[in-house]
Amino acid sequence: MATRKLPPPPATQPRGEAFVREVLEAALEQLAQVGFERLTIPLVAQQAGVNKTSIYRRWPSKIELVRDALGTATHHTQEAPNTGTLRGDLIALARTVAAFTQSPVGTAVVRIMLAESSNPQMRALAAMAYSEASGSGPWAVMQRAVMRGELKEGLDPSLVLFTIAGAIMHRVFVEQADANDELLAQVIDLVLYGAAAGR
Repeated sequence: MATRKLPPPPATQPRGEAFVREVLEAALEQLAQVGFERLTIPLVAQQAGVNKTSIYRRWPSKIELVRDALGTATHHTQEAPNTGTLRGDLIALARTVAAFTQSPVGTAVVRIMLAESSNPQMRALAAMAYSEASGSGPWAVMQRAVMRGELKEGLDPSLVLFTIAGAIMHRVFVEQADANDELLAQVIDLVLYGAAAGR
């Protein structure tokens, strides 16, 4: 795949939070353009307009850089809404996931994760992200629901969350249609009916 010509690094480079933001945004853009295998830290440095040695000091390896870039892109999808009901919380979560998935950055992230799913490093990265997310964010929503008696103890929260996420992905990438509020409410109600029936 041809990539656009990158500008030369400027005489001065951003520092502090600006440096981190520029590098992570460049990493995401290059990841979407060339994929994980062909992505290099010098390429990211050129895209961000910074020195590669500055990147290596903060991110010694490509996998660490990609991990932080993906984490920055998806951090808002790990929030834990608290509407007072499981249905309300899941609809809020689904809206966030749908909005991200249908955004330019979200679409690029999902496509590259799917395309690179056979790469051992990317699989390890996905497993790490799952481990870090478990017990917080969306999983906290499920834990509160158990405490309120809306779900039985012992139910694997991943089954509920991944079913919802899978329905959104199918709608956006397979059907190439809008994951609107009407669809999200129908998916949530279907999942909750199945979960409640298992009590």
